[in-house]
Amino acid sequence: MIGVFLWRYYHRHHGIRKKASHNDPYGLFHLSLNRRSGEDENETPKTEWLNMGYWKLIQTAQCKEGGKILGMTMRPNLNLFPPVLISAATVDVGHGTGESLILLLTHTSVPRPGYLSGITSIPMHHQRSLERLKSIVAADTKITLHVGDAVYHQDVSAANHPLDPSSSVTFDNILALDCAYHFQSRETFLRQSFHQLDPGGRISLADICFANTPPMNWKARLVRRFLKLMPKENAITISEYANCLERIGYVDVKVEDISEEVFPGFVGFLKPRGLVWWIFGSILYSYYAAGARFVIASGYRSKESK
Repeated sequence: MIGVFLWRYYHRHHGIRKKASHNDPYGLFHLSLNRRSGEDENETPKTEWLNMGYWKLIQTAQCKEGGKILGMTMRPNLNLFPPVLISAATVDVGHGTGESLILLLTHTSVPRPGYLSGITSIPMHHQRSLERLKSIVAADTKITLHVGDAVYHQDVSAANHPLDPSSSVTFDNILALDCAYHFQSRETFLRQSFHQLDPGGRISLADICFANTPPMNWKARLVRRFLKLMPKENAITISEYANCLERIGYVDVKVEDISEEVFPGFVGFLKPRGLVWWIFGSILYSYYAAGARFVIASGYRSKESK
């Protein structure tokens, strides 16, 4: 309990929300978490991932200096990025400051899309993504980035919102990396995405749900209230997640639990980085122990769908 209040105090008074709005808990704090040992704190880090990561300890004995492991290696789970036609249209939802956009445009295992759209609710992240993509040579890819809520709202969202049901633009791939559990609501987002997918198109999400019944003890309620991990309606189980996708109309639905490759590695990365991160890491691991699960969820719109 004390740890939760310490986190909220630090969160409010020491810049963890640096330049973030009242409604969005993300600023540019993630830049410091992307810096590796020995890198200049005044220099921009080589990567700008804003997610918990898919962790694999690639090296142990080979990665030691003075008996200390220098660090862990994080790599993207390419199951999120299925083989697609070069001409495919992709939308990256909640892309942060653009690292996943850059991966889609440059990674050798991910064929470059013909059209790449992105949307983030944070204007600062939108602008930074635009600046970062200027250095990417993508002559064969049309790129359009938007600012707004991931969920389309008729009276609020811009006319060119990727999930606007009246839009003639549809997608072969929709990607939401470590963000959909924040949406109000996730199911609304999944329904809107289904209607904007081309027949045969795929949605892929790295997301958080729960192993069984969502934890309801007082500690879990306190953590949920103060960390605001997700709206209540998004706190569903793995099986309920799969059922939701199927109920909407997705086929070949898969919800893969990769928690062991996410939570322990991320917590182990955070704890040595100072008191506030040690506290946050401990709280996050407690949530994991109480039933939170990190999953890769995917489904297709049937080729016969109209």
